[in-house]
Amino acid sequence: MYRNIKFITLFVSIFLVSCSTQDNLVSSKSDIDAPYSNTDTNFKYNSIYNKLVIELLLHKNQYEEAIEAFSTNIEYFRDENDFLKMINTARELRKFEDITTISKRWLNINPNNVSAHKISFSNYIELADFSSADHHLKYLFNEYNEKNNKSYIDVEEILSRNIVINHIVNYFEQNLMNYNNQDLLISYVNVLQKNNLDQVALPYLKEMDFLNNRILVRKYSDSLAKLSKVDEAIIVLENYIKNLSITDRETSFELLALYLENKNNNKASLLIDNLISIDPSDDDFIFRVALLCFDKDYYDLSEKYFNILLSKSYAPDNINFFLGQIDYHKKQYNEALRHYERIQHGTFVNTKLLNVAKTLHKKYDIERAYSYLDEEVKIKTDNDVLDLLTLKLSLHQDPYDVDKTIEISSKILESFPENQRALYTRALAYEKKGDLKNMSIDFERMINFDPYNSIALNAYGYSLTLHHKQLGYAEKLIRKAIDIDPGNAAILDSLAWVLYLDGSYKDAYKYASLAYIKDQDPEIVLHYYKILLKNGLKQKAKKILEQSLINHPKNDDLLQLLNENGDEAAHL
Repeated sequence: MYRNIKFITLFVSIFLVSCSTQDNLVSSKSDIDAPYSNTDTNFKYNSIYNKLVIELLLHKNQYEEAIEAFSTNIEYFRDENDFLKMINTARELRKFEDITTISKRWLNINPNNVSAHKISFSNYIELADFSSADHHLKYLFNEYNEKNNKSYIDVEEILSRNIVINHIVNYFEQNLMNYNNQDLLISYVNVLQKNNLDQVALPYLKEMDFLNNRILVRKYSDSLAKLSKVDEAIIVLENYIKNLSITDRETSFELLALYLENKNNNKASLLIDNLISIDPSDDDFIFRVALLCFDKDYYDLSEKYFNILLSKSYAPDNINFFLGQIDYHKKQYNEALRHYERIQHGTFVNTKLLNVAKTLHKKYDIERAYSYLDEEVKIKTDNDVLDLLTLKLSLHQDPYDVDKTIEISSKILESFPENQRALYTRALAYEKKGDLKNMSIDFERMINFDPYNSIALNAYGYSLTLHHKQLGYAEKLIRKAIDIDPGNAAILDSLAWVLYLDGSYKDAYKYASLAYIKDQDPEIVLHYYKILLKNGLKQKAKKILEQSLINHPKNDDLLQLLNENGDEAAHL
């Protein structure tokens, strides 16, 4: 760093000397063009010097030094592009206080710059400085009213890069009533739905006249479905569609997804036929139908439409990939291999390698899968080595091989010490082995690299709870993860579980209920069941366990839970 600055200083000093001989030849400028000319005749050259310093630091990927240099010498910058570039750099490094410094300077120069106000609003929300944030939203709201431009209050876009979602929710729950504006409300609802906070969005949608509004009725139905109220969501869309004079294919497509979710097979088949009959030549729509059926585990129905598209040579790489996935799921490994091998190019090539190797592993053994990857992946660069090791690592996730997972992850980290996937995978493997010391080292490295990594924070905290260790620290980690991603069912479940272990059964019930509404994964059911029993709700516990066993009749954990806790439930 010191050598770089010495070089820049020498270079710019020569540049300034060469320019000074022409200084008297430069015509005087107005105060608007050069407001510092009366007090600093070298302002122009100082600006050029500092800009060169910043550009060189950025070129050498010395981002923190660039931000520091920019903030220290910010009075020499006036160009909007310079501010935007440095703000984006600071955002990537989570330097929110530096964004405050830069945006304040920007607004001192141009108090009416809408972009600067948007960035300031977003940044103060990130810092939970709601008073300062509100100052900037008020400015944007006034501009919206004067110019009738919705983009000024499009908080879904303005806050799209914010990390701590709970700060957004806390701000708007405190201040939204002060604005009384439907455009702002809808944009906020979009933020909530985007972040799986449908339990917060739903009351706002109910207050609006959504029944005859195409956009709002779909939003309302979507939130109902995400909160496991699929029957209600179906009724809402059916009532809306039956009152239309023409077919609304997009809304009907969303209804189709609900039919599939609810196992309404006859209604789903009839609706698919009706929608495709509108334009049988629309292969893009047929692909969407096939993909939806695939996502909902309707493999036979999905296969039917994928084969229709394959016969038309429609996106053959994509179609062969999904047909291969269907055959793999059905354990028809020869057919799966045939489909995978037909993939020629495009974004599915690396996916092809992994899935061929997985299929070979299932059909033959791991050595056959390794041989295939070693032959197909040509090692020319370090990234090729990383790709090969990552592919091999994936092979040991199903069935899970803890020792191989640690071995390959460690090989990756020898050459790529900041590889987050390898750190995460190895940390989980250490937890499986009960090696909490090395698990903690890897998770701490991830959090030091990115303190806002909600996945690592939650996994770390939950892993500690599995061993009943450091429950206070585990709760702290999980609560930070929830601030970042409050709509995540897995994180809500983790918080419920650590509270349960700590004896806070009522608080645990609150979070477990919400996690269960969002996701009926067997592990969430297991926790919810035990928390219900501790709260004296044995009938409800029995009901959710029975329902989960209907959906997952062969799940060993649920069956064991039924056997182990039958007596406990009877005595509560």
